[in-house]
Amino acid sequence: MILYSEPGVAYRHFSGVALPPFATNVMNGVHDHPATFDPLGTPALPSTKAHFLQVINTAQSSYSEYEMGGKFQKPAFDTGFKALVDLLDLYAIYVKDIAKGVTNDIVLSGFTPVHSVPPVKAIIPHQAAWVAITNGDVSGVLGAECETFGAGHHYGCIACEGHQLPDGVQILPTGILVMPANVPFRIFHNFTNSRKKVFNGLVKGTEYYFYYYVTNSAGVSVLSIVVSKMCS
Repeated sequence: MILYSEPGVAYRHFSGVALPPFATNVMNGVHDHPATFDPLGTPALPSTKAHFLQVINTAQSSYSEYEMGGKFQKPAFDTGFKALVDLLDLYAIYVKDIAKGVTNDIVLSGFTPVHSVPPVKAIIPHQAAWVAITNGDVSGVLGAECETFGAGHHYGCIACEGHQLPDGVQILPTGILVMPANVPFRIFHNFTNSRKKVFNGLVKGTEYYFYYYVTNSAGVSVLSIVVSKMCS
């Protein structure tokens, strides 16, 4: 599995002592490596090195004054600290755009990389490849299951009593189940999210026809092939 790296933002919780040295490393890491972080490229650098240094010095001096002067100096320290965090946030976004997940470029910038699995765009589930029907523990009960599609998927199952679904039944990609009018037999629709289903209240000696469909954030699969079983 390939991991995707991006600049960590733990600096937001640094102390007034720790933040300026970290910011200095980021300033030098970005501005001293123009081959990677091109000052004339796109996206543009969030600031000049001189401005970055000024913000660092302001945060550092305001913290020193706060340590010596007490609570009356805290508003100035809060302002200076926030300004430096805000600027680092802009640089984190910039480095993320430039590095595109490459850990070495993030390390070069002075940020600490954090890793995650890159997001994968969901696609509409394919048709369930298999459906299995089993007898329940008591008469009038049948169990059903289909192949596993993994996390982020939900399962629906339709059971028809004594007949297959009539012509014209379909599930649209938008999730709409279209049924013809005046169907002359009972249809059971189990839309609990679990893959394994239990159908109760069935008639012993009657054949039941089962169809699965699968949903995720992208849409809904077509109905599976039909599988039938007589209820015992």
